[in-house]
Amino acid sequence: MSECFTYDPGKAGWKRFIPVAAFAIIMLGGFAVTLTSLYEVPEEKWDGIGKPKRLLDGEATRQFSGQLNDHFLLSKPFAKIERAVTWTIAGDTGASVRTGCPDWLFLSDELTPYSHAADNATARADIVAKVADNLQKQGIKLLVAVVPDKTRIEQSHLCSLHRPTAFTGRLNSWVNSLRDKKVEVVDLSAPLMSLTEERYYRSDSHWNERGANAAAKTLADQLVALNLVDAPKKAPDPGAIVSTTSPRSGDLMRVSNLEGLPAWMRPATEITQVSKVAPVVVASDDLFGDAGLPTVAIVGTSFSRAANFVPFFSQHLGKPVANLAKDGGDFDGAAYGYINSAEFKKEAPKVLVWEIPERMLEKTLTASEKKWLSELGLKSR
Repeated sequence: MSECFTYDPGKAGWKRFIPVAAFAIIMLGGFAVTLTSLYEVPEEKWDGIGKPKRLLDGEATRQFSGQLNDHFLLSKPFAKIERAVTWTIAGDTGASVRTGCPDWLFLSDELTPYSHAADNATARADIVAKVADNLQKQGIKLLVAVVPDKTRIEQSHLCSLHRPTAFTGRLNSWVNSLRDKKVEVVDLSAPLMSLTEERYYRSDSHWNERGANAAAKTLADQLVALNLVDAPKKAPDPGAIVSTTSPRSGDLMRVSNLEGLPAWMRPATEITQVSKVAPVVVASDDLFGDAGLPTVAIVGTSFSRAANFVPFFSQHLGKPVANLAKDGGDFDGAAYGYINSAEFKKEAPKVLVWEIPERMLEKTLTASEKKWLSELGLKSR
């Protein structure tokens, strides 16, 4: 049954009208600025905008939008004011970011259930298994490293956010499905959960240096335990890592458009560890194997490019690591690109590490993933 909107001082109070009034002010202000801006457009820029053909094919709309964007008065200040109002009143962070406890931001993707989730995860496991088999035939070993969600590891900072209970077992289920297919895989949630301090940046979607270093050591130890690489001849040099603390604004601040707001309005800027990690230098006959090929390469996402993860990994291995990960690489971007590259065909590594974030496992299959399935002779489910 619908409910009529009435002013009830005993129930709603005057605060109920603040968002409505603020929205009305923004809309009226935007309308006024838009009208003023349109007067600034030279007359010749409107030529042909009313022709029927341009209206039907959408050219008139694009012409109008283009002129408004080019001549919109106070566009940046107005956008900043609008952002400040919606954030302050409604806590709005846009569609891609969610707000947890004070100063904690999370990716919406980590809280979103997807249709055909199980089938999507199975299809990706099939791709990994087929790739592992193909690499094995070329004498190349594959190790998959699964990065757990920030919302899994930092659950204590979710506050009012709800992580679906169906997500509880998905990482373990997918890891076990790979093991059933005889694929070597390491679940990086255990070393992260063993730490008592924060493991992910507060305003970023990635692990911080504490979490990255713990994950890197676990991954290095696993490679040695599987006899995929030789154990390092000596322990990492403590002097190879020089750490300081510094203010850091994360990627979720940018994605939510909060970065441009005054410091007192937006989530607090995090003071976090920032390190310089010296590259591992070894003799050439250690760096290159008997076939003249690099020993270890890693493909994956921005996790492999964040918080010195690969430099830490290299230090724990005691040997250089070729980092071929891509920002925004999703599940397949870096892996498919590298495995099918001329570089790989010319100088393939002895060991390939494929880093995959948990949040990628159940997402709707992309066109590129379906294409890869087809090329591998597999069917999308």
